[in-house]
Amino acid sequence: MDAAEADRAHPATIRGVITYHDPTRYLSFIQDETAGIYVSLWYAKVRPGDVVEVSGKTAAGDVGRIIVTDPASRAGIRLLGHGALPTPKPVALEDLRDATFDAQWVSTQARVESVTLDGDRAAVELVSGDARLRAFIPGYTSLEGLPRHLIGFPVEARGVLGTALAPGTGAVRTTLDVPSIREIRIDPAAFAERFESCPVTHFEGLFSRDSLPRREPTRVQGRVTLAREGHGFFLNLYAGDHVHGTVFVQSAQPGAPALGDWVDTVGVVERANGYRVLQDAIFRVLSHGPAVDGLHIPDRNILKEDFHGHLIVTQGQIVETFRGLSEAAWLVRTGFGFVQVMLPRGNDRAPVRVLEPGTRVGITGILLRNPPMAGRFGEQGVGYQIQLRTSGDLTVLKAAPWWTVRRIGIALGLAALVSAAALGWVYLLRKRVREQMETIRSQLERAAVSEERTRIARELHDSLAQHLASITIQLDAVAVRLKTEEGDTQQLLETAREMAAHSMDQTRLAIWDLRSPTLARDGLVAAIHEVVQPLTERRGTLLRVTLEGEVRRLGGGAENHLLRIVQEASANALQHGSPTQIEIAVLFRAQGLMVTIHDNGAGFRVPSPGALPVAHFGLRGMFERAKKIGGQLVLESEPGAGTTISVWIPWRQTVEATAKPLPSPEAQCA
Repeated sequence: MDAAEADRAHPATIRGVITYHDPTRYLSFIQDETAGIYVSLWYAKVRPGDVVEVSGKTAAGDVGRIIVTDPASRAGIRLLGHGALPTPKPVALEDLRDATFDAQWVSTQARVESVTLDGDRAAVELVSGDARLRAFIPGYTSLEGLPRHLIGFPVEARGVLGTALAPGTGAVRTTLDVPSIREIRIDPAAFAERFESCPVTHFEGLFSRDSLPRREPTRVQGRVTLAREGHGFFLNLYAGDHVHGTVFVQSAQPGAPALGDWVDTVGVVERANGYRVLQDAIFRVLSHGPAVDGLHIPDRNILKEDFHGHLIVTQGQIVETFRGLSEAAWLVRTGFGFVQVMLPRGNDRAPVRVLEPGTRVGITGILLRNPPMAGRFGEQGVGYQIQLRTSGDLTVLKAAPWWTVRRIGIALGLAALVSAAALGWVYLLRKRVREQMETIRSQLERAAVSEERTRIARELHDSLAQHLASITIQLDAVAVRLKTEEGDTQQLLETAREMAAHSMDQTRLAIWDLRSPTLARDGLVAAIHEVVQPLTERRGTLLRVTLEGEVRRLGGGAENHLLRIVQEASANALQHGSPTQIEIAVLFRAQGLMVTIHDNGAGFRVPSPGALPVAHFGLRGMFERAKKIGGQLVLESEPGAGTTISVWIPWRQTVEATAKPLPSPEAQCA
């Protein structure tokens, strides 16, 4: 597939081995039995040697073809296993200057001219005759860990050839992307010759000079007391069977010697933190041996003499535990001062031990004397560090007392918090008692009102209602006899009948309103259901009642008046408009309460409130009730378009919050 065809974003699936992966640059290569290709794996958690299956779309890169995966999904990447990197294709360095081997896993022979830091990767300059090629190794963040031990050695470098177009010129620029330092291998003969060409320097010859030697290879031998891969190791240097001194060997050579190994090393003597170290070293293990025992040194001797770099055994008391990304640390009070005890994460995978302050511990590790700071009165600020070899070098001798300063402070804080909470609880309890007393007083008042209303209803039913019923019956009889007569007498009698019938209905409604406990107990919406639903059921009319907002109770008889308005409006609609549906909405708003009654009946032409005829007792009564409770009633109707009555009541001092949430029914009845 050529570049033009690849740029059409064809779906593609490949299976192969990851040969290079740098997530910080979104740079990854996969190789199968035929060739290699660049793949954008984005944030995939893979490493060189992983066998994967990748699904994506083809694209055209600067030089070759690439496969692009979806950056928002990891579904296109499937890990099949882990294995060894494939056998590289040997290529001469001068043949890697063009795109012939783009994205291929290759090896080349060259000499390392220089090693520098390029962002977060090491840049290794490879030369062979007139040919040059820069190799990049990811994972380096400081100058201290650069693999400068490679400088001057002939090496075999294994990596993926990366190609790009130079800005401006468009020329092809190639680099060798090396997955790790282990893929740059020093020629074994040159490695051995370096040791053979340097005589072994003993401790006296290494550190008894007044000035540092020139940057020439220096060879020493000793036994390993602490090692950290990629950083270096400490050596005990011996005169016979006795430790005559120590030295730190800084080496980025892959692998690390074991504790107790007898090591042969060649490096360059430099000064660091006031002490001489062997930098950019290479090493080889001559023999294995048991781990070195630490020195039991009295505290006063540590203060008087210089034991920098020695493996010591001491005791102390934990002051604080620290947990960092690269190492664990404890601040310990010892007989020779405060000491920072550190365990680099690369030395041990055990979790950090969080020790309580006051814990008595035993410590075995390398003593490091911090360089003193120059002050006005001479050297000041002398302190110590101890580097542990493993987590087992820190042992608990005696647990901390339970009542520490920290726990005492926590206990006092909790006591103060409990006291504050108790005072707050007492305050809230008193407030709740006052609220309950107000609620009980209100309930007692409502009970008294209810009892009085029941008494009045009973008297109305036994006296006035019965009398009105008798008058209505008499008027009906007279009307039958006067049907044959004509004139004003008949009209006046009809008016008297209507007034008596309306008075009878109003008396019956008043008796119901006085006796019904639903309004006081369950609120306005429930009472509307109880009053209107029987009316609509008798006529087969659909009733819909809706409730919106946070329910609040109205005082001062406002709920009773609203209920009567709804009742009267519904009765008028059923009697005069013959609707098929009545909709009642109770809307609780922030500024007030809105109640609307809408029907789809016959409708009528709306007169002004002052021009209502005498027989319109219902409409006149609704306007009067709305005005009495401080509200406003709006009547809207047109012949054939139904009728809408809206009542708006703003919140006043008569409004009181209900003690319990009321039901919010939304009924649909036929």
